[in-house]
Amino acid sequence: MIVLELRDPVSSASHLITAFWAVFATLLMLRLTPRGRRFPVAVFGTSMVFLYLASGLFHGIRFDTEEERKFYQRLDHTGIYLLIAGTYTPIISILLIGAWRRWLLRIIWGIALTGVAAMWLLPKPPHVLNVSLYLGMGWIGCVAMPLYYKAVGWRAMNWALLGAFLYTTGTICELCQWPVIVPGVIAYHEVFHFFDSAATLAFFIFVFRHVIQHKPADKGGSVVAPRISQERPSDSSNFSLPTPRSGVRL
Repeated sequence: MIVLELRDPVSSASHLITAFWAVFATLLMLRLTPRGRRFPVAVFGTSMVFLYLASGLFHGIRFDTEEERKFYQRLDHTGIYLLIAGTYTPIISILLIGAWRRWLLRIIWGIALTGVAAMWLLPKPPHVLNVSLYLGMGWIGCVAMPLYYKAVGWRAMNWALLGAFLYTTGTICELCQWPVIVPGVIAYHEVFHFFDSAATLAFFIFVFRHVIQHKPADKGGSVVAPRISQERPSDSSNFSLPTPRSGVRL
């Protein structure tokens, strides 16, 4: 089987499968997203496909030179920055308004682009620096948690919280180099990949079910409730019987 010829078969296969799924997930989201919201949703979808395709190739290809390996590794790490920023893009763009939306997008994408620049310009960026920036980007976006809750409610937010928990747990496994389930086959890095794919699925469900069709907020940041009627019910004190016609007794 071809998978047995891969350099890192489990890690490669898990993320290549996720990449193919991400293509269909992106097309589905774009089809059901209102026209004015398609750009941030497309950013999210593209970042999913880019990361998992780059990661799948990096862990699957047997490189002839160290330069080739470093190139694909940089693509892989670039994809992580893009996916974190890309995931927040539709959430912040659609659920938030005003200064919150502008500044959070600037900060998160600023960190992402800084990390990408360091990845390609520095000879050997410290692994701890990259992981710290990944976690920092992820949790900076959480400062607006009360506003997300105000927009969609806690029941919807459970999917985003699950995604954040899965990403964080996978990162901790990677940093601690634990667990080793099947030595030489499934260890902490493969577990990290599984958690990544599961977390991306959780965020996809959140965006697909609760963000892309979210009703606009008013200027104060609260969701505009549907209006049943603009007329207020008549006060009983103003109620009066109709004037009787002449010759008719009540």
